[in-house]
Amino acid sequence: EWRCQPCHHSCHTCHGPSSAECDICLAHGCKTLEQGCIIAHCLISGKLRECRKCNTTCSTCFGQEGQYCSSCSKGYYLDQVGSCVRQCPSGSYLNPDRQQCVDCSSNCEECVDTMDNCISCSKDSNKPFLHLGRCWSSCPDGFFEGPDGTCEACDSSCLTCDEIKSQCLSCPEGHFLDSDGSCVTACPAGTYNAKQEADGQELGFCLSCDRACSTCTAASPRDCLTCSSGYLRLYQLCLTHCPTG
Repeated sequence: EWRCQPCHHSCHTCHGPSSAECDICLAHGCKTLEQGCIIAHCLISGKLRECRKCNTTCSTCFGQEGQYCSSCSKGYYLDQVGSCVRQCPSGSYLNPDRQQCVDCSSNCEECVDTMDNCISCSKDSNKPFLHLGRCWSSCPDGFFEGPDGTCEACDSSCLTCDEIKSQCLSCPEGHFLDSDGSCVTACPAGTYNAKQEADGQELGFCLSCDRACSTCTAASPRDCLTCSSGYLRLYQLCLTHCPTG
């Protein structure tokens, strides 16, 4: 006696003798080369949804020839173009939870652990300098731009510095920038303590006295405290000779 038996739940139609020998699969399945349906992801080719073998590095794949991986075999990681690789390419890092290569942030040339934890910066970006895992357009106060593209620490006496760590460009509060690039608490003889406003900060500088002054309070020849050799002091003036009277 002939009886109609139900097909396997993944088949739309089947022919037997087993329930899993599908003719046409449901939308979520595909027809294997052995005629049985599976529900796992696989390469779909043609109307009958036949299964083709993925690349050996892929666990699952898609595309007309199975050339794009959607997940990878053990020991491989999915990159940004659908390939499975043993090591993530430059400009990306491995996300261990997803087992995928993820792009670094736009300013990072290389990164690790997260997209924003840079280990080198793109020289072509507007933030080419590396400091504390981030890329900067210029190094922050207390650091200078090193030859390898990283921000290196200035000498502790400097607020900011140039290409040499001890060559200060500005000094912390209470200090004055001398002509040799050092920061001092009091300006040397022949100079005086001066302050200038820059970027909302009041910065100290050592500026030259008038040549008649050995020490002074300002640049004018009328602001001498002591006189240079060959000059005579009259009140706060230093003169080459005494005036009449």
